[in-house]
Amino acid sequence: MIIDWSALGQVAVVSLVFGVGLVVLFAVGMTALSRRAVASEKNNSAPVDTAVAGVCFAACVAAVIYGLYLLIPQFH
Repeated sequence: MIIDWSALGQVAVVSLVFGVGLVVLFAVGMTALSRRAVASEKNNSAPVDTAVAGVCFAACVAAVIYGLYLLIPQFH
């Protein structure tokens, strides 16, 4: 049995980057949503925060769906 250590390292690095990236993206969305809530309590509008939160959450959903697409062979 031969292990391709280079390929294993690439898989580890890519999974680490995308795993951390997805968490950071979700955290940015939650922060923007929180800033929007604070602004609405002060009777201010926060359209940028709403848009940022929407884009971040949509990207998270898209990443999860793409991951499921890659994992489930019937989708290919």
